[in-house]
Amino acid sequence: MDYICDVSGDAYPYDERIFAQDWDPIDQPTIDYFTVSAKVQEIYELLHVADSTKRPVFEMGSAAVGEAFSGDQLIDYQWYL
Repeated sequence: MDYICDVSGDAYPYDERIFAQDWDPIDQPTIDYFTVSAKVQEIYELLHVADSTKRPVFEMGSAAVGEAFSGDQLIDYQWYL
């Protein structure tokens, strides 16, 4: 673990979803840009997600994605490195 922290610049080596709990002043403008701006359809087309069946197409965080990763949470890959 110390090796991973050292080479990553002391980044938290586990699940990044913990940071979703912190308020970030850029969250709401980002959400608005991808959900309610006048260019939403153009943005989705440029990102190749215009035909997505997922609703909403953009979410800042997703409980479904979090649950899909729950089995992998905090798996130690030090042996691999």
